[in-house]
Amino acid sequence: MSKVTITNHRWSDWLIVEASPQSKVCRFAIEELQRYIHLISECELFVAEDAGDYSSITVGLRADLGHDDAAILPPAKPGYDGYSIAIEDTRIVIAGDNERGTVYGVYDLLERIGCRWFYPQQDPKDVEVVPSLERIVVESGKRSVASPMSLRIDNCSSFFFEINPDLMIKQLDAAMKARYNGIGWQCDHKTFVGDQYEEMERAGVIAEIKKRGMLLHGPAHSFPHFMKNEYFDEHPEWFGMRDGKRVKQEIGGAQFCWSNAEARRKFVDNAERFVLDSPGIDIFCTLGFDGGQECKCPECAKSTPADLVVTLLNEVVERLRKSAPHVRVEMSGGYHPVHEPPMNTTADRDLRIIWAHWGRYHGYGYDDPRYGLIENLETWRKAFPGRLTLCQYYTDNFATPWISAPYPIVLEGDRKYCTAKGVDAVYMLMWPPGYWWNHSLNNYMAGMCYYDFSLSPWDVIRDYALHYFGKDAGPLLAPYLAEWATEVDLPYHVKDGTTDTDRAMLDQQRRFYIEPAVEAVKDDPVLSHRVGKVAKLHDLAERLDELHRRHAKISRLRESGEFEKASELIPKARAYAEELLAHMTSLAESDQGLIDRNEVPGFISLGVTHWIGREQKAIEAKSTELLDEQ
Repeated sequence: MSKVTITNHRWSDWLIVEASPQSKVCRFAIEELQRYIHLISECELFVAEDAGDYSSITVGLRADLGHDDAAILPPAKPGYDGYSIAIEDTRIVIAGDNERGTVYGVYDLLERIGCRWFYPQQDPKDVEVVPSLERIVVESGKRSVASPMSLRIDNCSSFFFEINPDLMIKQLDAAMKARYNGIGWQCDHKTFVGDQYEEMERAGVIAEIKKRGMLLHGPAHSFPHFMKNEYFDEHPEWFGMRDGKRVKQEIGGAQFCWSNAEARRKFVDNAERFVLDSPGIDIFCTLGFDGGQECKCPECAKSTPADLVVTLLNEVVERLRKSAPHVRVEMSGGYHPVHEPPMNTTADRDLRIIWAHWGRYHGYGYDDPRYGLIENLETWRKAFPGRLTLCQYYTDNFATPWISAPYPIVLEGDRKYCTAKGVDAVYMLMWPPGYWWNHSLNNYMAGMCYYDFSLSPWDVIRDYALHYFGKDAGPLLAPYLAEWATEVDLPYHVKDGTTDTDRAMLDQQRRFYIEPAVEAVKDDPVLSHRVGKVAKLHDLAERLDELHRRHAKISRLRESGEFEKASELIPKARAYAEELLAHMTSLAESDQGLIDRNEVPGFISLGVTHWIGREQKAIEAKSTELLDEQ
């Protein structure tokens, strides 16, 4: 392959040719190319209708290319959001099969130059990976890429509940660069969903989504917005029954009465009105309020939750087919309270299902015979042929270990399952917001690998380490990350109970990888900051390991009947746990995306300290076994 020089010492004889001037998304792609070329080389590439005698980078839709530009491209690859790129001595052509593909093609060229976008730009000390070069040189060559996945939705943490435009725009920008084609939005429960949409529109969030050609998916758990609790006094029969009484849709209540035809009609009316008033919505995904049980009235009891919800959403599909035919409709399955597929009701051909296994263990892919919910998943898939979205929790710290590991094993297995079964959509859920850095590697890796199925997630991890941590620390942290990815139980043990093997591994990793990496970049503020985040999380893992060691020692003493010795260790364990929680609070307050500040006094505190009270109770009762909790 020959080398192609685009800029040299802030000068270039290259122009950008705009092939699709009618497309605002293609114009955004060109602006991104101009912006990053300038950041890299301080050189400005100008846009022209024709290159004349200049070297040129043609950017646009394949359908809009002239004969000469089209002739040098490889054939388009079958799939979704594809692009082709051809690099020759005096000509580069970037052609999207659709508008999103054009943007991805520009990012491909910039990645060849050395750019990477692993994280949203939420930490001012951690800038984008953009090289500073006197000469921009790329290798000649051609390739075409497209995704087997029609939908790749990123439910970024900032799109949960509160409207924070600054964070939302940063996160959707990173999502697009990671090759997601849609943004998942989880509305707030207290503010009317239409008002929330309008707030995003006023703040420019919707415009930022659309200028990239991205889709908007949502508003997710939103049934109470379309069957409003304020209707309860006048129409209690529209609401769910629990313990023999009609109740509202709230904690301790129930979902509304899905068997009531009048309630369904009101729901459909309100849902249609919201969709028509919210033109940025592309996939209307509406789900029951999270955690609520199904209505227990005699009429609902004659059917199943899935049959009732399919009936409801079929009616939504039928209504929107006439008034908003471009909007797809999606319901949930495999997720409380709609666990099992419908038995007697056929889903409309245009109704999609988002299937979710909350709290999933990330050691087994869907293709693994040990995966326990495959029968349920397969039944749902067959009930919604070609219309299944898999909700993935690789990036969700609400249901997974507090310190994330890369999950290439489960990603590879899931991708094989998708290929074999023709699954066409994934939905990546990242929550809570305070873990954004902790989990962004999995978010980036999943986006890239579900777009380009030829990518190995293991190669993505190595590429990440080398580009993000630099030439000195990167080769140390690449095997470190690979070890965590291979020993998939390690992060689970660090949360719930480490073994001697885990303890030895953590110690060795600190000495062989972490400490040398910290030393290698100590004089580089940016790289030192990045490596420091890894070091902080590894230190936290060892602190949690020490807590588990103390727990195990107290348990052994109690089980052997040495109650006095065990009792002497309880105050020290309690003091250590409080110290650990204070440390985790300080990590959360650093705003580096390591720990969520709201989780520390809640779920984390419970996990760290709960065992102490149980051990103390058993010791005081002189019981070698833990006593049942009251």
